Amino acid sequence: MSGLKLRPFQFTEAVGEDVDQAFKKLASEINKDGALSAKDKSLIALACAVALKCEYCIKAHKEAALLAGANQKEMLEAAAVAGLVRMGSGFTYASYLLDE
Repeated sequence: MSGLKLRPFQFTEAVGEDVDQAFKKLASEINKDGALSAKDKSLIALACAVALKCEYCIKAHKEAALLAGANQKEMLEAAAVAGLVRMGSGFTYASYLLDE
């Protein structure tokens, strides 16, 4: 993936320069250091990608997390949290089997 323009940016570019610039500005503003570090935000994004089960997103957010300074252990722990959320969600829906 490295060196290739990410697909969301390919799309916004195709729609038009104003949309492309607005999306890039939004992404930049959200992902910059704030109450959470850019690294923490990249790990959250990676965990979300795992929870969504989007292989493309996982690869893109893994690369972003690495660039933000995350290591393999941090990424694995973030993915484990996402897996736990997914399992909990599954158990929540499975609990409807207990209803009368």
